[in-house]
Amino acid sequence: MIIYIDQSGKVEYTSKHTVIAYSNGKKSALIIKAKDKRAIQKVFRQVGKGRTFVFWLFSTLIFLLVRDLEFKEIVIDTEYPGKSDIIKNYLLEHFRRCGKKVLPSEISFQEIGKKCEAHWHGYYVFTGKRKAEKVIVLREILQEMTK
Repeated sequence: MIIYIDQSGKVEYTSKHTVIAYSNGKKSALIIKAKDKRAIQKVFRQVGKGRTFVFWLFSTLIFLLVRDLEFKEIVIDTEYPGKSDIIKNYLLEHFRRCGKKVLPSEISFQEIGKKCEAHWHGYYVFTGKRKAEKVIVLREILQEMTK
């Protein structure tokens, strides 16, 4: 089964919330509020890792959305051209820590487009027309940081 991932509201826009959605015949989305993103960004800046904040948080949100799903491949919309390897490495590290074996070849990046249900579900959650299936709070992200 292939899981398609899309983002609405970029991680680096810390005045707005971010939604990460997936589709694979089913669909689901998670949301993280702007205030929680700012708090996480502050932690990254305090430890001198401010530049990695966006890619680490993006990969962490994807992981939190799909970690319990069975899949053969994850296809992530190309949100950050040229940074796919960084995002993939963070994502693989999350899977390793939880004991789930995922191969690098099972994660790819491509333009998802507006025909994908992940795009529309994420967009509708972002605009408030649908509710997110999961709300990610600061505590969950901090737990991932300390693993």
